[in-house]
Amino acid sequence: MHKKTMPEIQKDLQVLLDESGAEDFPRVKALYLKDVQIMDSEGNPIDPDSIDMSIEVAPAAEKMEHEEDEDAKAMGEDEEEEKAMADDEEEKAEEDEEEGSKSFDIEAAVSEAVTKALAANKNVKSKGLDMRINNDRDGMVRWGSLKHMSQIKVASGDPELEAYKFGRWAAACMGHKKSMDWCANRGIETKAHLESVNSAGGFLVPEQFADTLISLREEYGVLRRNAKIEPMTSDTKRIPKRSATLTASFVGEATAGSETTQTFQQVNLVAKKLMVLTTISNELNEDSLINLGDSVAGEVAYSFALKEDECGFLGDGSSTFGNIVGIINGINNVSSNAGIFTTATGTDDTTEIGIGDLHSLMALLPAYADTPRAKFYMHKSIFHGVAEKLVTAAGGSTRGELLNEKYSPNLFGYPVEFTQVMPTFSTADGDSAMPLKYPIIFGDMALATCFGDRRSNTISFSDSALNAFEQDEIVVRGTERFDFNLHSPGTSSEAGPLVAMKLGPAS
Repeated sequence: MHKKTMPEIQKDLQVLLDESGAEDFPRVKALYLKDVQIMDSEGNPIDPDSIDMSIEVAPAAEKMEHEEDEDAKAMGEDEEEEKAMADDEEEKAEEDEEEGSKSFDIEAAVSEAVTKALAANKNVKSKGLDMRINNDRDGMVRWGSLKHMSQIKVASGDPELEAYKFGRWAAACMGHKKSMDWCANRGIETKAHLESVNSAGGFLVPEQFADTLISLREEYGVLRRNAKIEPMTSDTKRIPKRSATLTASFVGEATAGSETTQTFQQVNLVAKKLMVLTTISNELNEDSLINLGDSVAGEVAYSFALKEDECGFLGDGSSTFGNIVGIINGINNVSSNAGIFTTATGTDDTTEIGIGDLHSLMALLPAYADTPRAKFYMHKSIFHGVAEKLVTAAGGSTRGELLNEKYSPNLFGYPVEFTQVMPTFSTADGDSAMPLKYPIIFGDMALATCFGDRRSNTISFSDSALNAFEQDEIVVRGTERFDFNLHSPGTSSEAGPLVAMKLGPAS
């Protein structure tokens, strides 16, 4: 709240009247007085309703209209243009509010702009006040609910605004002139790897949007959410892993001890390039930018996350999986792995799994891996068709709890991660080829694996690839680089941090 005397206030209001005119003056005056405390000559506050101020359209304003006033000439065309821009932005903000951008309070924004202008212009003179609002939401209109970004926590705390910004950036990359100007005014980079050749290099996703894509991938992807993430500053990274530790032993008096040494192995991560292609509707009008950003970010992130999970759980080392060996194959490849619980002969179907089989699986997990991060990993149908059915049959749940209570998937006190790339209730089969023999994995994934994240995402757009021109669509191509390594699958004598249930052969 600014404290001012009557002469000061009258002088300020006279300037505002000269600039705004009689028609707009009541509104400008109300905004000005909202943040001003009127004081008398002795410094005591005065009730605004108890005073009468005489303010008239100054002759200077009339002379300005006839280009005869020297002060008006000094203000020049720049001042008039600034005022016009302020009026345009205010009018646009009011229109946006009426069209449905409910999360933006125009009155609060105008009040804040006036307060800042007054604070920056304590000695108000004929130059006037800059009341323009820096509004990132300019032109923001949403149709329907967000499908992807509403599920994540973004740095700004406003998923709708993040979707709009991402949509502006995507539209700018596609050549939308107004969006290019919008991004340029806010320092958002849209330059491609190769000058003017989007299809050859793609657009490097700016830092602020890369975090959003990573958050979306973690939301969709089980592997990225649970494995140990190793940021990669180059395409190759070597991580030391201790393979043997020091050994203590008893020695007699005056007897030399035996030396033991620690040994280390190298865990190698080599970034593989992953590409995703998707199509979106060819709509670049102002009313679709929120949905455009939400769709592009969501589709690309989901596709990345799905392939990461397929590689991390099912990878067999072939080119289909980027030469990555996943968890199931990695555990299975160890001969007589102590971390595999095989059900009895004849238990080759998920309907034949018993509660004792689940207990036997849990018993294999080493104590060091029984951490707060330990989880069950299985397909959703396995949980409801096998695990939940067994626990419910064992008793302890009331009818009301079963019908009314919404809970996070949990089994014997351990969280359950639904891994939709793993065998389902109907496909898991002890007689089938790998990896359908392994319906359940249990343990601490972060202790057993490394996920190498190169974190250099690029996105490209084309209106001609994949028949996009004929179908009035835009093709979106996203790329990322990552690697996955199951460095501790267990041995024939000791289970690793992840153990697995294997269905037995048919009887």
